[in-house]
Amino acid sequence: MVGELSPDGNFIWNGTDWEPIPSTEQVIPEEQNNNFLSADIQPQEIGWEPINDKSDEGGKGKIIAMSVVGLLIATALGWLLYAFVIDPMLFPDDLTRDEYVKMANDEPSLEEITSGEVKYWSCEIELSVDDYEGEDISISGDYEIYVSKNSARIKSEMGMLFAKYGNDIWIDESQIAWDILDGETGKIGIENLSTSPANELLSNTSAPIDFCFMHHNVADSVSSDPSLSFVSEGERFPDEEGVRAVKFETRQEVGDDGEFNVAVYFDNDGNLLGTKITNSSSEVLVTFDRNSFSKPGWVNGANSEIPMPIEVEDYSIWSSNHSTSITTLFNSTYSMENAKVILYTSDYDYENETETVEIAFEVDIETAINGGEIIQDTSEWYGDNNCTISYIDVAPINEISTGDNLSISCDNYGMSDYYIGIANENGIAQEVDLQLPWISPFFTITALIGAALIVSRREY
Repeated sequence: MVGELSPDGNFIWNGTDWEPIPSTEQVIPEEQNNNFLSADIQPQEIGWEPINDKSDEGGKGKIIAMSVVGLLIATALGWLLYAFVIDPMLFPDDLTRDEYVKMANDEPSLEEITSGEVKYWSCEIELSVDDYEGEDISISGDYEIYVSKNSARIKSEMGMLFAKYGNDIWIDESQIAWDILDGETGKIGIENLSTSPANELLSNTSAPIDFCFMHHNVADSVSSDPSLSFVSEGERFPDEEGVRAVKFETRQEVGDDGEFNVAVYFDNDGNLLGTKITNSSSEVLVTFDRNSFSKPGWVNGANSEIPMPIEVEDYSIWSSNHSTSITTLFNSTYSMENAKVILYTSDYDYENETETVEIAFEVDIETAINGGEIIQDTSEWYGDNNCTISYIDVAPINEISTGDNLSISCDNYGMSDYYIGIANENGIAQEVDLQLPWISPFFTITALIGAALIVSRREY
Protein backbone atom coordinates (compact mmCIF):
# COMPACT_ATOMS: atom_id res chain seq x y z
CA MET A 1 0.00 0.00 0.00
CA VAL A 2 1.49 3.32 -1.05
CA GLY A 3 2.93 5.17 1.94
CA GLU A 4 3.17 2.06 4.12
CA LEU A 5 6.16 1.91 6.45
CA SER A 6 8.42 -1.10 6.65
CA PRO A 7 8.47 -3.08 9.92
CA ASP A 8 11.79 -1.50 10.93
CA GLY A 9 10.47 1.96 10.11
CA ASN A 10 13.33 2.87 7.78
CA PHE A 11 11.55 2.39 4.40
CA ILE A 12 8.34 3.47 2.75
CA TRP A 13 6.50 1.64 -0.07
CA ASN A 14 6.03 3.79 -3.20
CA GLY A 15 3.81 1.23 -4.92
CA THR A 16 6.66 -0.54 -6.70
CA ASP A 17 9.72 -0.55 -4.40
CA TRP A 18 10.70 0.18 -0.79
CA GLU A 19 12.47 3.50 -0.62
CA PRO A 20 14.60 4.67 2.28
CA ILE A 21 13.15 7.42 4.41
CA PRO A 22 15.22 10.66 4.27
CA SER A 23 17.22 11.29 7.47
CA THR A 24 15.70 14.81 7.96
CA GLU A 25 12.21 13.45 8.67
CA GLN A 26 11.30 12.00 12.06
CA VAL A 27 8.66 9.34 12.05
CA ILE A 28 6.83 8.51 15.20
CA PRO A 29 5.64 4.95 15.25
CA GLU A 30 1.92 4.42 15.39
CA GLU A 31 2.22 2.63 18.68
CA GLN A 32 4.03 5.56 20.24
CA ASN A 33 1.37 7.89 18.86
CA ASN A 34 -1.32 5.84 20.43
CA ASN A 35 0.46 5.81 23.79
CA PHE A 36 0.67 9.62 23.82
CA LEU A 37 -2.97 10.07 23.07
CA SER A 38 -3.92 7.62 25.74
CA ALA A 39 -1.92 9.40 28.48
CA ASP A 40 -3.84 9.98 31.74
CA ILE A 41 -4.32 13.75 31.97
CA GLN A 42 -5.91 14.94 35.28
CA PRO A 43 -8.34 17.93 35.22
CA GLN A 44 -7.02 21.10 36.90
CA GLU A 45 -8.86 23.61 39.17
CA ILE A 46 -9.37 26.97 37.39
CA GLY A 47 -10.18 30.23 39.34
CA TRP A 48 -12.63 31.71 36.80
CA GLU A 49 -15.99 30.91 35.27
CA PRO A 50 -16.32 29.03 32.01
CA ILE A 51 -16.42 31.19 28.93
CA ASN A 52 -19.96 30.17 28.06
CA ASP A 53 -21.25 31.41 31.51
CA LYS A 54 -19.66 34.83 31.01
CA SER A 55 -21.28 35.14 27.64
CA ASP A 56 -24.70 34.45 29.17
CA GLU A 57 -24.17 37.11 31.88
CA GLY A 58 -23.08 39.76 29.38
CA GLY A 59 -26.16 39.07 27.28
CA LYS A 60 -28.47 39.50 30.23
CA GLY A 61 -26.81 42.86 31.11
CA LYS A 62 -27.29 44.12 27.59
CA ILE A 63 -30.94 43.10 27.66
CA ILE A 64 -31.52 44.91 31.00
CA ALA A 65 -29.75 48.06 29.78
CA MET A 66 -31.76 48.07 26.58
CA SER A 67 -34.96 47.60 28.60
CA VAL A 68 -34.14 50.57 30.86
CA VAL A 69 -33.36 52.78 27.87
CA GLY A 70 -36.55 51.66 26.18
CA LEU A 71 -38.56 52.38 29.33
CA LEU A 72 -37.07 55.87 29.60
CA ILE A 73 -37.83 56.56 25.95
CA ALA A 74 -41.39 55.28 26.34
CA THR A 75 -41.87 57.39 29.50
CA ALA A 76 -40.57 60.50 27.75
CA LEU A 77 -42.78 59.90 24.74
CA GLY A 78 -45.76 59.27 27.03
CA TRP A 79 -45.11 62.51 28.92
CA LEU A 80 -44.78 64.47 25.70
CA LEU A 81 -47.97 62.90 24.39
CA TYR A 82 -49.82 63.78 27.61
CA ALA A 83 -48.36 67.29 27.98
CA PHE A 84 -48.85 68.43 24.39
CA VAL A 85 -51.75 66.34 23.15
CA ILE A 86 -53.91 64.79 25.86
CA ASP A 87 -53.68 67.45 28.58
CA PRO A 88 -54.65 70.37 26.30
CA MET A 89 -57.66 68.37 25.13
CA LEU A 90 -58.86 68.06 28.75
CA PHE A 91 -59.05 71.83 29.35
CA PRO A 92 -62.46 73.54 29.10
CA ASP A 93 -63.30 75.15 25.78
CA ASP A 94 -62.43 78.80 25.29
CA LEU A 95 -65.19 81.27 26.13
CA THR A 96 -66.91 83.67 23.79
CA ARG A 97 -67.93 87.09 25.04
CA ASP A 98 -71.58 86.08 25.44
CA GLU A 99 -70.69 82.81 27.18
CA TYR A 100 -68.54 84.63 29.70
CA VAL A 101 -71.20 87.25 30.44
CA LYS A 102 -73.80 84.57 31.08
CA MET A 103 -71.52 82.48 33.29
CA ALA A 104 -70.38 85.50 35.31
CA ASN A 105 -73.91 86.78 35.83
CA ASP A 106 -75.04 83.33 36.97
CA GLU A 107 -72.73 83.69 39.96
CA PRO A 108 -74.38 85.10 43.13
CA SER A 109 -74.30 88.84 43.58
CA LEU A 110 -73.48 90.69 46.78
CA GLU A 111 -77.18 91.35 47.36
CA GLU A 112 -78.07 87.67 46.96
CA ILE A 113 -75.33 86.65 49.37
CA THR A 114 -76.14 89.17 52.09
CA SER A 115 -79.90 88.53 51.85
CA GLY A 116 -79.47 84.83 52.67
CA GLU A 117 -80.33 83.44 49.23
CA VAL A 118 -77.02 81.53 49.14
CA LYS A 119 -76.63 78.75 51.71
CA TYR A 120 -72.82 78.84 51.92
CA TRP A 121 -70.31 81.09 50.18
CA SER A 122 -66.69 82.00 50.83
CA CYS A 123 -64.16 84.27 49.17
CA GLU A 124 -60.44 84.38 49.94
CA ILE A 125 -58.26 87.30 48.89
CA GLU A 126 -54.47 87.35 48.78
CA LEU A 127 -52.83 90.61 47.76
CA SER A 128 -49.30 91.91 47.52
CA VAL A 129 -47.95 95.29 46.51
CA ASP A 130 -44.22 95.84 45.98
CA ASP A 131 -44.25 99.57 45.25
CA TYR A 132 -46.72 101.31 47.55
CA GLU A 133 -47.37 104.93 46.51
CA GLY A 134 -44.04 105.04 44.66
CA GLU A 135 -42.06 103.97 47.72
CA ASP A 136 -39.98 100.81 48.02
CA ILE A 137 -42.43 99.33 50.52
CA SER A 138 -44.08 95.94 50.29
CA ILE A 139 -47.59 95.32 51.56
CA SER A 140 -49.27 91.94 51.91
CA GLY A 141 -52.82 91.12 52.81
CA ASP A 142 -54.88 87.98 53.40
CA TYR A 143 -58.66 87.96 53.84
CA GLU A 144 -61.03 85.07 54.40
CA ILE A 145 -64.73 85.86 54.05
CA TYR A 146 -67.40 83.30 54.98
CA VAL A 147 -71.16 83.76 54.65
CA SER A 148 -74.14 81.54 55.44
CA LYS A 149 -77.82 82.32 55.96
CA ASN A 150 -77.39 82.83 59.71
CA SER A 151 -73.74 83.73 60.22
CA ALA A 152 -70.76 85.53 58.76
CA ARG A 153 -67.05 85.71 59.39
CA ILE A 154 -64.15 87.85 58.13
CA LYS A 155 -60.57 87.04 59.02
CA SER A 156 -58.13 89.78 58.01
CA GLU A 157 -54.39 90.19 58.20
CA MET A 158 -52.10 92.79 56.67
CA GLY A 159 -48.36 93.24 56.90
CA MET A 160 -46.02 96.09 56.05
CA LEU A 161 -42.33 96.22 56.88
CA PHE A 162 -42.06 94.44 60.23
CA ALA A 163 -45.61 95.18 61.41
CA LYS A 164 -48.68 92.96 61.18
CA TYR A 165 -52.27 93.84 61.92
CA GLY A 166 -55.30 91.64 61.82
CA ASN A 167 -58.49 90.42 63.41
CA ASP A 168 -61.08 87.70 63.16
CA ILE A 169 -64.76 88.70 63.43
CA TRP A 170 -67.72 86.36 63.83
CA ILE A 171 -71.42 87.30 63.81
CA ASP A 172 -74.42 85.05 64.20
CA GLU A 173 -77.97 85.66 65.38
CA SER A 174 -77.07 85.59 69.07
CA GLN A 175 -73.59 87.10 69.40
CA ILE A 176 -70.74 89.12 67.97
CA ALA A 177 -67.19 88.01 68.72
CA TRP A 178 -63.76 89.29 67.72
CA ASP A 179 -60.16 88.20 68.13
CA ILE A 180 -57.55 90.90 67.50
CA LEU A 181 -54.11 89.77 66.31
CA ASP A 182 -51.68 90.06 69.24
CA GLY A 183 -54.52 91.71 71.18
CA GLU A 184 -57.67 90.96 73.10
CA THR A 185 -60.74 88.92 72.39
CA GLY A 186 -64.31 90.04 73.02
CA LYS A 187 -67.82 88.69 72.81
CA ILE A 188 -71.18 90.41 73.26
CA GLY A 189 -74.55 88.73 73.39
CA ILE A 190 -77.06 90.48 71.16
CA GLU A 191 -80.82 90.73 71.10
CA ASN A 192 -81.16 91.37 67.39
CA LEU A 193 -79.60 92.70 64.19
CA SER A 194 -81.02 95.32 61.85
CA THR A 195 -80.40 93.02 58.87
CA SER A 196 -78.63 89.70 58.30
CA PRO A 197 -75.23 88.89 59.89
CA ALA A 198 -73.70 88.82 56.41
CA ASN A 199 -75.06 92.21 55.44
CA GLU A 200 -73.95 93.86 58.69
CA LEU A 201 -70.45 92.43 58.53
CA LEU A 202 -69.80 92.87 54.82
CA SER A 203 -71.24 96.39 54.83
CA ASN A 204 -69.09 97.53 57.76
CA THR A 205 -65.65 96.12 57.11
CA SER A 206 -62.37 97.45 55.75
CA ALA A 207 -61.78 94.20 53.86
CA PRO A 208 -61.76 94.70 50.04
CA ILE A 209 -65.08 92.96 49.39
CA ASP A 210 -65.29 94.43 45.86
CA PHE A 211 -62.53 92.08 44.70
CA CYS A 212 -64.90 89.16 45.30
CA PHE A 213 -67.26 90.53 42.65
CA MET A 214 -64.78 91.67 40.02
CA HIS A 215 -66.17 89.09 37.58
CA HIS A 216 -69.50 90.96 37.60
CA ASN A 217 -67.76 94.25 36.81
CA VAL A 218 -65.92 92.67 33.89
CA ALA A 219 -69.18 91.19 32.57
CA ASP A 220 -70.86 94.61 32.73
CA SER A 221 -67.98 96.19 30.81
CA VAL A 222 -67.67 93.67 27.98
CA SER A 223 -71.43 93.45 27.51
CA SER A 224 -71.95 97.21 27.40
CA ASP A 225 -69.10 97.86 24.95
CA PRO A 226 -68.77 95.26 22.14
CA SER A 227 -65.49 96.83 21.00
CA LEU A 228 -63.65 95.87 24.17
CA SER A 229 -61.18 93.06 23.51
CA PHE A 230 -60.45 89.97 25.55
CA VAL A 231 -58.42 86.76 25.49
CA SER A 232 -59.82 83.34 26.42
CA GLU A 233 -57.67 80.22 26.78
CA GLY A 234 -57.01 77.21 28.98
CA GLU A 235 -54.83 77.68 32.03
CA ARG A 236 -54.45 75.95 35.38
CA PHE A 237 -55.72 77.79 38.46
CA PRO A 238 -54.41 79.14 40.75
CA ASP A 239 -50.96 77.98 39.56
CA GLU A 240 -49.39 75.45 37.23
CA GLU A 241 -50.12 72.68 39.74
CA GLY A 242 -53.79 73.67 40.02
CA VAL A 243 -56.95 72.48 38.30
CA ARG A 244 -57.65 72.84 34.60
CA ALA A 245 -59.62 76.00 33.91
CA VAL A 246 -60.58 78.38 31.16
CA LYS A 247 -59.73 82.03 31.74
CA PHE A 248 -61.31 85.16 30.37
CA GLU A 249 -58.78 87.99 30.51
CA THR A 250 -58.89 91.71 29.87
CA ARG A 251 -56.26 94.44 30.10
CA GLN A 252 -57.29 97.69 31.72
CA GLU A 253 -56.26 101.27 32.25
CA VAL A 254 -57.27 102.31 35.77
CA GLY A 255 -57.07 106.02 36.45
CA ASP A 256 -53.46 107.15 36.89
CA ASP A 257 -52.37 103.81 38.33
CA GLY A 258 -51.45 102.20 35.00
CA GLU A 259 -52.68 99.01 33.38
CA PHE A 260 -54.09 95.98 35.13
CA ASN A 261 -54.71 92.48 33.85
CA VAL A 262 -57.96 90.96 35.12
CA ALA A 263 -58.37 87.23 34.48
CA VAL A 264 -61.47 85.28 35.56
CA TYR A 265 -61.30 81.47 35.78
CA PHE A 266 -64.03 78.81 35.40
CA ASP A 267 -63.78 75.02 35.69
CA ASN A 268 -65.06 72.47 33.18
CA ASP A 269 -68.54 72.57 34.76
CA GLY A 270 -68.79 76.35 34.45
CA ASN A 271 -68.22 77.04 38.15
CA LEU A 272 -66.32 80.18 39.06
CA LEU A 273 -62.90 79.32 40.51
CA GLY A 274 -61.40 82.73 41.06
CA THR A 275 -59.87 85.92 39.71
CA LYS A 276 -56.38 87.32 39.24
CA ILE A 277 -55.76 91.09 39.14
CA THR A 278 -52.18 92.08 38.36
CA ASN A 279 -49.88 94.81 37.16
CA SER A 280 -46.14 95.37 37.35
CA SER A 281 -46.12 96.01 41.10
CA SER A 282 -49.22 94.38 42.56
CA GLU A 283 -51.09 91.11 42.46
CA VAL A 284 -54.48 90.11 43.83
CA LEU A 285 -55.61 86.47 43.87
CA VAL A 286 -59.27 85.74 44.63
CA THR A 287 -60.61 82.20 45.14
CA PHE A 288 -64.15 80.97 45.84
CA ASP A 289 -65.77 78.04 47.60
CA ARG A 290 -69.30 76.95 48.53
CA ASN A 291 -68.45 74.33 51.13
CA SER A 292 -70.06 74.55 54.56
CA PHE A 293 -68.17 76.00 57.51
CA SER A 294 -68.66 76.18 61.27
CA LYS A 295 -68.14 78.66 64.07
CA PRO A 296 -64.41 79.00 64.86
CA GLY A 297 -63.26 77.45 68.11
CA TRP A 298 -61.91 80.67 69.62
CA VAL A 299 -65.43 82.17 69.85
CA ASN A 300 -66.41 80.02 72.82
CA GLY A 301 -63.36 81.17 74.76
CA ALA A 302 -63.65 84.88 73.91
CA ASN A 303 -63.96 87.30 76.81
CA SER A 304 -67.64 88.04 77.47
CA GLU A 305 -67.07 90.26 80.54
CA ILE A 306 -66.46 93.37 78.48
CA PRO A 307 -68.25 96.72 78.28
CA MET A 308 -70.93 97.04 75.63
CA PRO A 309 -69.34 97.97 72.26
CA ILE A 310 -71.13 101.31 71.79
CA GLU A 311 -69.97 104.59 70.30
CA VAL A 312 -71.47 107.69 71.91
CA GLU A 313 -71.32 110.29 69.18
CA ASP A 314 -70.83 113.41 71.33
CA TYR A 315 -70.07 112.26 74.85
CA SER A 316 -68.54 115.53 76.08
CA ILE A 317 -71.16 117.82 77.72
CA TRP A 318 -70.62 121.35 76.51
CA SER A 319 -73.97 123.09 77.14
CA SER A 320 -76.74 123.21 79.71
CA ASN A 321 -78.94 121.19 77.36
CA HIS A 322 -77.00 118.42 75.68
CA SER A 323 -78.12 115.36 73.72
CA THR A 324 -76.37 112.77 71.61
CA SER A 325 -77.12 109.49 69.85
CA ILE A 326 -75.41 106.14 70.07
CA THR A 327 -74.18 103.64 67.50
CA THR A 328 -73.86 99.97 68.35
CA LEU A 329 -71.33 97.57 66.84
CA PHE A 330 -72.64 96.30 63.48
CA ASN A 331 -76.05 97.83 64.26
CA SER A 332 -76.77 95.12 66.81
CA THR A 333 -79.09 95.53 69.80
CA TYR A 334 -78.29 94.77 73.44
CA SER A 335 -80.27 93.94 76.54
CA MET A 336 -81.24 96.81 78.84
CA GLU A 337 -80.89 94.63 81.93
CA ASN A 338 -78.70 96.36 84.55
CA ALA A 339 -77.98 99.19 82.10
CA LYS A 340 -77.67 102.80 83.33
CA VAL A 341 -77.21 106.26 81.89
CA ILE A 342 -74.17 107.77 83.57
CA LEU A 343 -72.16 110.97 83.97
CA TYR A 344 -68.45 110.32 84.46
CA THR A 345 -65.03 111.99 84.52
CA SER A 346 -61.85 110.86 82.81
CA ASP A 347 -58.27 111.92 83.58
CA TYR A 348 -55.28 110.71 81.60
CA ASP A 349 -51.80 110.57 83.12
CA TYR A 350 -49.51 111.08 80.13
CA GLU A 351 -46.38 110.49 82.18
CA ASN A 352 -47.48 107.03 83.28
CA GLU A 353 -49.82 106.49 80.31
CA THR A 354 -52.73 105.59 82.53
CA GLU A 355 -56.37 106.72 82.55
CA THR A 356 -58.57 107.16 85.60
CA VAL A 357 -62.34 106.98 85.06
CA GLU A 358 -64.91 107.70 87.76
CA ILE A 359 -68.70 107.55 87.58
CA ALA A 360 -70.23 110.60 89.27
CA PHE A 361 -73.96 110.07 88.62
CA GLU A 362 -76.04 107.18 87.30
CA VAL A 363 -79.69 106.71 86.44
CA ASP A 364 -81.36 103.39 85.76
CA ILE A 365 -82.11 103.21 82.04
CA GLU A 366 -85.80 102.39 82.58
CA THR A 367 -86.15 105.46 84.78
CA ALA A 368 -84.32 107.56 82.22
CA ILE A 369 -86.77 106.35 79.56
CA ASN A 370 -89.84 107.04 81.65
CA GLY A 371 -89.46 110.79 82.06
CA GLY A 372 -85.91 110.86 83.32
CA GLU A 373 -84.47 111.51 86.77
CA ILE A 374 -83.36 114.76 88.40
CA ILE A 375 -79.87 114.94 89.89
CA GLN A 376 -78.36 117.81 91.85
CA ASP A 377 -74.84 119.16 91.80
CA THR A 378 -73.07 122.18 93.25
CA SER A 379 -70.02 123.79 91.68
CA GLU A 380 -67.77 126.66 92.75
CA TRP A 381 -68.56 128.69 89.69
CA TYR A 382 -72.22 127.92 89.07
CA GLY A 383 -73.54 127.00 92.49
CA ASP A 384 -76.49 124.63 92.72
CA ASN A 385 -77.48 122.89 89.54
CA ASN A 386 -80.49 120.67 88.88
CA CYS A 387 -80.31 118.36 85.88
CA THR A 388 -82.61 115.82 84.29
CA ILE A 389 -81.05 112.80 82.64
CA SER A 390 -83.18 111.07 79.97
CA TYR A 391 -82.99 108.24 77.47
CA ILE A 392 -85.02 108.18 74.26
CA ASP A 393 -85.60 104.60 73.08
CA VAL A 394 -86.17 104.34 69.34
CA ALA A 395 -87.22 101.16 67.55
CA PRO A 396 -86.63 98.41 68.33
CA ILE A 397 -88.23 99.27 71.65
CA ASN A 398 -86.80 98.01 74.96
CA GLU A 399 -83.43 97.27 73.37
CA ILE A 400 -80.27 99.36 73.32
CA SER A 401 -79.83 100.07 69.63
CA THR A 402 -78.30 102.43 67.10
CA GLY A 403 -80.16 105.74 67.09
CA ASP A 404 -81.16 105.72 70.76
CA ASN A 405 -80.62 109.11 72.37
CA LEU A 406 -78.98 110.24 75.62
CA SER A 407 -79.72 113.74 76.99
CA ILE A 408 -79.15 116.00 79.96
CA SER A 409 -80.98 119.23 80.72
CA CYS A 410 -79.61 121.51 83.48
CA ASP A 411 -80.21 124.89 85.07
CA ASN A 412 -76.72 126.08 84.11
CA TYR A 413 -73.40 124.97 82.62
CA GLY A 414 -72.20 123.34 85.80
CA MET A 415 -71.99 119.82 84.26
CA SER A 416 -69.63 120.81 81.46
CA ASP A 417 -66.77 118.92 83.10
CA TYR A 418 -68.58 115.59 82.75
CA TYR A 419 -69.09 113.02 80.01
CA ILE A 420 -72.35 111.21 79.31
CA GLY A 421 -72.57 107.52 78.48
CA ILE A 422 -74.03 104.09 79.20
CA ALA A 423 -72.75 101.40 81.54
CA ASN A 424 -73.66 97.98 82.91
CA GLU A 425 -72.02 95.53 85.31
CA ASN A 426 -69.05 95.18 82.91
CA GLY A 427 -68.23 98.88 82.89
CA ILE A 428 -68.72 101.96 80.74
CA ALA A 429 -69.69 101.22 77.13
CA GLN A 430 -66.94 102.10 74.67
CA GLU A 431 -66.27 101.91 70.98
CA VAL A 432 -64.43 98.88 69.59
CA ASP A 433 -62.32 99.70 66.55
CA LEU A 434 -62.00 96.67 64.31
CA GLN A 435 -60.72 98.54 61.26
CA LEU A 436 -57.14 97.77 60.26
CA PRO A 437 -54.76 100.77 60.37
CA TRP A 438 -53.55 102.50 57.20
CA ILE A 439 -55.72 100.25 55.10
CA SER A 440 -58.15 102.80 53.67
CA PRO A 441 -55.63 104.93 51.73
CA PHE A 442 -54.26 101.79 50.09
CA PHE A 443 -57.61 100.57 48.90
CA THR A 444 -58.63 103.93 47.49
CA ILE A 445 -56.06 103.02 44.84
CA THR A 446 -56.85 99.38 44.19
CA ALA A 447 -60.62 99.77 44.59
CA LEU A 448 -60.58 101.84 41.41
CA ILE A 449 -60.31 98.55 39.56
CA GLY A 450 -63.91 97.83 40.42
CA ALA A 451 -65.06 101.36 39.66
CA ALA A 452 -63.70 101.74 36.13
CA LEU A 453 -62.92 98.93 33.71
CA ILE A 454 -61.35 100.57 30.68
CA VAL A 455 -60.20 97.55 28.72
CA SER A 456 -57.50 98.15 26.14
CA ARG A 457 -58.22 96.91 22.63
CA ARG A 458 -56.26 94.05 21.19
CA GLU A 459 -56.81 91.15 18.81
CA TYR A 460 -58.09 87.84 20.13
